[in-house]
Amino acid sequence: MRRNTKRISLAGCLLVGAAAAAVVTAPAASAQTGSPTRVDSINCSTGSFGQDGNQWYYNVSCSATGTTKWWVNISCSDNSSRISGPYTTFQNVRLYCPPNTTPKQGWVSYTP
Repeated sequence: MRRNTKRISLAGCLLVGAAAAAVVTAPAASAQTGSPTRVDSINCSTGSFGQDGNQWYYNVSCSATGTTKWWVNISCSDNSSRISGPYTTFQNVRLYCPPNTTPKQGWVSYTP
């Protein structure tokens, strides 16, 4: 089954008149984050990257209302990607890249 999702653009798409993306620099790579700051059915913090030993992660908190489902996504320097979700309530999610890789992009996708 294919889900119809809306992806929060990583390159600076506009949501309800506000920029939804921020740029974060990780060692040896330029990484981007994106999350909906405020939409009718989902509200997210500004996503950020962090490091836990030799593993980088993307951290974001979101809450949703109604039937909205949301996912956290990360793509990494080894061209792998990870996804976590779906979530329907408030969650603080930390999604990791494989050891010894750096994040390229982190974002939130959702279905209204």
